[in-house]
Amino acid sequence: MKNSPQLRKVQLTGGSTYVVSLPKNWAKAVGIEPGDYVQLIPQRDMSLLIVPEEGRKKEGLSEILIDVSLAENPEDVAREFIACYLVGYDIIHLSLGKKATDYRIHLKDVMRRKLVGVEIIDESTNHMTARCLIGHVDFPVKDALNRMHIMALSMHEDAITALKERDVFLARDVVQRDDEVDRLYFFVVRQLKMATEKRFIVEEIGLSSLRDCLGYRLVAKSIERIADHATRIAKTIPTMEYQSIPDNIIALIIQMSVISTDICQNAMKALYQLSVKKANQAIQRTTQVIKLEETAIKLILETKLHITTVIGLRLILESIRRVAEYGADMAEIAINLTRKV
Repeated sequence: MKNSPQLRKVQLTGGSTYVVSLPKNWAKAVGIEPGDYVQLIPQRDMSLLIVPEEGRKKEGLSEILIDVSLAENPEDVAREFIACYLVGYDIIHLSLGKKATDYRIHLKDVMRRKLVGVEIIDESTNHMTARCLIGHVDFPVKDALNRMHIMALSMHEDAITALKERDVFLARDVVQRDDEVDRLYFFVVRQLKMATEKRFIVEEIGLSSLRDCLGYRLVAKSIERIADHATRIAKTIPTMEYQSIPDNIIALIIQMSVISTDICQNAMKALYQLSVKKANQAIQRTTQVIKLEETAIKLILETKLHITTVIGLRLILESIRRVAEYGADMAEIAINLTRKV
């Protein structure tokens, strides 16, 4: 069915009711029959969204088949599987062929670690079927983002604590928690992609308009990157020689971290409250982090430290600064969302 615009004349009936006809081909395609109801949803851009009520209720599960035999390695299959998950497929069939054993184990691991609500519902020697069992109403975007944000900042704070206390076990725990943030990130992206295809679910996932999807997509990516930098800090900790690191350098790192997490927290508050004032306050504080980083770098270069420790400290400082910058990015998105055309 072509999506080209069609003109319809607005007519007056009964002296008070405006009537416009629906394109016959479209009505047949979506299953509308005489006597059926449609939803009319006014949009912020002054357009009118027409949603077939019965068609919406009868909407079937979307399915796709992935032919694993065409892939060169398990990672390629995992990326294709995640792509199908992100665009909103409910059921994903996999034809495993001769690569069943190795690929099956890898895919199950990816589903468990990286994807929310995906379960195996059918399995045979050369075939596997997965289904996404959690819906957009069960876990709205804002709830998932808030959970992501709390987890990412908790990872960051624990990574700095591990650095301060030389706790390698805590650092390893931070690395393992990154998968949970990734799971929520993929789930948020899935919901936002589905909303761009099915405009009637925008409010169901907790957003006020379709234009918010891009902003929240960027926020989700920023939070996911904050968790990645916490992981980077945690992985760096075991590579350094702590005996030679002066306390004043550690103190500067902690101070930078406190300000960076505060920027992220205020950015999220600005996003949920649509507060330009809080957003600007968060953005302005990034200069403090940059100045502290410059001071710390100077101290590191003046101190005779082992080369691996110098490299490690520089990576940690860069990651903390990036956390502040991602917080500022989220604050800018909050400002953008306050402006409606």
